[in-house]
Amino acid sequence: MIPNLHPNTSYAVHLRASSVSGGKDWVGSVASNNEIHTYWGRTGQISQHAAKPGDMSALNKIIDSKKHGKDSYSPVDEFTPQHGWLSQKKETPVQPQPKVKPAAPAVDWIEAPNESINWDF
Repeated sequence: MIPNLHPNTSYAVHLRASSVSGGKDWVGSVASNNEIHTYWGRTGQISQHAAKPGDMSALNKIIDSKKHGKDSYSPVDEFTPQHGWLSQKKETPVQPQPKVKPAAPAVDWIEAPNESINWDF
């Protein structure tokens, strides 16, 4: 994941490949001005950047070549302006419903005058 993508980025993907040196990260993005930006480096240390003209179709070709190339990159994360990086998306945790102890049945003292009282403490 790149915290500072190029302004006007409309889509980005983060890919990762394992290697003998600990792994490689690659991020490809496309900006609304038809420019592809790529970022790469060792896992957790993305420090290289390049840009060239291109659209989403061209970026998809690069992504496919990374996924099916000799290094076999795998998807890690995706970015869209509407949602940001999916891994950073804040999801609302589901709150468990409190368990409610069922109420004791009411006793009809006229029909059952000898019924004992069941205390619940």
